[in-house]
Amino acid sequence: MPSIAISVDCEAANVGRCYTKEIIAIAEEFTVPLTWLIYVSEKDPLTNLDLYRNEFFHRIPSWHEIGLLVKFENSAGYIADHRQRGDLIRIAKDSIKSRHIKPTAFRAQGFDLYPSDLIDLEDIGIIVDGSTCPGAQDKDGVTHPKSPVQPYHPAYGDLSVEGSSKITIAPVATHNGVCGCLDQPWDTVRPVMDHGISGGGFVHLCMSDTCDNTETLRNALNYAKSRKSRFVTMTQIAGG
Repeated sequence: MPSIAISVDCEAANVGRCYTKEIIAIAEEFTVPLTWLIYVSEKDPLTNLDLYRNEFFHRIPSWHEIGLLVKFENSAGYIADHRQRGDLIRIAKDSIKSRHIKPTAFRAQGFDLYPSDLIDLEDIGIIVDGSTCPGAQDKDGVTHPKSPVQPYHPAYGDLSVEGSSKITIAPVATHNGVCGCLDQPWDTVRPVMDHGISGGGFVHLCMSDTCDNTETLRNALNYAKSRKSRFVTMTQIAGG
């Protein structure tokens, strides 16, 4: 039986559009757990977090999961330095912990994860990461590096190969260069889902809370249920 996880990048406070209520309603209708990845940046660690705390945490069922989405940027621009990235990871953990949440799921915004981030993520208690989309092309035509398409433990020096990291990488599903992102039309996503479900393993789909993607989400859930799939959170992927 294939297992499907759906993660939601939660950035509504930064974009000014929010479809979170609609996404929650569909998830409850289908009794499907989602992994909500709450955006935190060094420049503004709390605004988006507090939007979710004040408006949505009480609406999200307890059997869903809340994790972290981190943008590696500060007032000086992009952060490439390992120590600064580690500092930001800890700032993000402390920020969300101050709202009584201990995250175990993580994604770097824009799939921007470095191998050197793994130890820092382990240190704050992250169990599973969803920052890879192997072989897919982004909107600018840039192809993501190829790597395993099923959950794996990466090497500390190379995210694209298996190794001894304690963190499980849960790759976002891809097929023929298309990422399994539900922000896209259903006709685009369906071949990715069909390919993943036919393989019988884990299928990780992503979406955002700033895009009107409810029609694609509803179609994806109907299709997955018709294929006898089960639904899990990202952290449940790591648990097998």
